[in-house]
Amino acid sequence: MALDIALPKSTKVRYQVLAAGCTLAVLTYVFRLGFTSAMAAIKRDLHLDNEQVGYLAAAFLVPYALFQVPGGLLGDRLGGRHLLTILVVGWSVLTAAVALVVLLPVDTIWPFALLLLLRFLFGMFQAGGFPVWARVIADWIPLSERGAAQGTVWTFSRLGGALSPFLILGLFWLFGVWTMPFLALAGLGILWCVLFWPWFRNKPEEMPQVNEAELALIAAGRMPATAAVGAEPVPWKKMLASPSVWGLSMQYAFGGFAGNFVTSWLPAYLEEHRGLSPAATSVIFGLTLTAGLVSCLAGGMLSDWLIRRTGNRKWGRRLIGLVGFACAGLASLAVPWAGAAWIVGALFCVSFFFNDINMGPAWASCADVGERHAGTLSGTMNMMGSLVGAASMTLAGYLLERDAEKLLFILFACSYGIAALSWLLVDVTKPLAPRSDPPLAA
Repeated sequence: MALDIALPKSTKVRYQVLAAGCTLAVLTYVFRLGFTSAMAAIKRDLHLDNEQVGYLAAAFLVPYALFQVPGGLLGDRLGGRHLLTILVVGWSVLTAAVALVVLLPVDTIWPFALLLLLRFLFGMFQAGGFPVWARVIADWIPLSERGAAQGTVWTFSRLGGALSPFLILGLFWLFGVWTMPFLALAGLGILWCVLFWPWFRNKPEEMPQVNEAELALIAAGRMPATAAVGAEPVPWKKMLASPSVWGLSMQYAFGGFAGNFVTSWLPAYLEEHRGLSPAATSVIFGLTLTAGLVSCLAGGMLSDWLIRRTGNRKWGRRLIGLVGFACAGLASLAVPWAGAAWIVGALFCVSFFFNDINMGPAWASCADVGERHAGTLSGTMNMMGSLVGAASMTLAGYLLERDAEKLLFILFACSYGIAALSWLLVDVTKPLAPRSDPPLAA
């Protein structure tokens, strides 16, 4: 008589790790967009002009770009536990330091100079966050769940962004000044580190709560060494010769050229160039980021669903970004000709929805193509987006100062078009190194 042997069920520790990444994503964007949300008040109190605001946006984006690859490399070599803790402590302290600007005399160069320095250092510390987490995703999440996992992380990043204007506005009403909210945010970052560092481990096999069934599920279909930290040097020649690497970098660069306007400029643009009240601006800014919140999750889940339904990994990743960027470009093109505030708000919501539907497939593609080098590849992709975004936000300040609003949004629409076409270069069925057991056909 045959005996029925109950196989052990897989544990769910990977979802706890994903939850930690989601809270980190919320904090990352609350910190990042907290400054953007307070920009109108900062600009008014420190007597800054549009060009200086553009330089402040660039002061964050340039180091954010330049330290993407180093951050990804360190994540691939060292893992996320210590490195993420150091990064979050660093940007928390720098956020608190923004409050010190009010101690300097207004109408001198010093407040602006200190803000430039703080934004530069803040960008440097934030640069490594998402590339390092991309390596954590590659180590902890099975191939079949990566699109949804990355989409979920980016959904929570947009949740943080959507909460940011309301959180900053509420704290501003509570304290009466824009400096105190930055001190409160710093405390949240330190609290995350206190909870994360004692618990997390870089590799699933280092966590005693992970059973053999979950380890087998995580490892299925990937490279045998993908969970090993610092396993081998980065294959730079293969990366430079890979159309997928170029395609991922280009779509993120040209998408970032336009998409960074929302996260760097939108509140100031709505108040000063559309004449909206701070309350109306906060509502539109929050709704725009909420649209991105929905689409990040939808894009990642839709990409995974297409792959399961069709068995075609290449188009399952590629199609979402291509269609999304094309639609974002059309919505951006209509903004300068929109009159009513609700139409302007709706267009920004539509544009950002289709901008962010790309996020899950893009970051999942970095894990699919890069595997053990996912941190380095995602850092390279994000670097390109931030470098081009820094240039575009400086250009935005220059053009808005000269009332060339229509030209700015035409350039945004063209950039989205190039980003959409760049997805045609991406083929996740051709990783930098072969997989042991590909789960799906091309």
